[in-house]
Amino acid sequence: MNEAKIRATLKSKGLSYTRPRKEILHLLMTRHGPFSVDDILKSIPDGTCDQATVYRCISQFLEKSLIKEVRLGEDFSRYEFNNPDHHHHHVICKSCQKIDSIDNCFIAPFLNQIKNLGYTEIEHALEFFAICPKCQKA
Repeated sequence: MNEAKIRATLKSKGLSYTRPRKEILHLLMTRHGPFSVDDILKSIPDGTCDQATVYRCISQFLEKSLIKEVRLGEDFSRYEFNNPDHHHHHVICKSCQKIDSIDNCFIAPFLNQIKNLGYTEIEHALEFFAICPKCQKA
């Protein structure tokens, strides 16, 4: 993901281009999450910003629908880039908390039924919890 694409993405949402926004958005656009705020802080270059700035950027990105919040039954939220062309779900290891993506979404018939009932702005979340192969060997 190049700097021009990030700059254009921020501009399209009415957000100014700052180093914290650039680094956070670059992370979320190029690496597959979802990421907690702590994960984001650890993954962006040292000295980019503090925790309060990450929370502020996350809030702005959520408001502009650049990212989406992912709740995995934890006492905190995780975030990932909101790519309208790529919908997926997650499987989380119950032992080590490793998160993998599942790229297939098989609930289109259910979404059509909901649309036929007159609902709009339909969202859904489907997460799986299991033991990963590495933890099975341990």
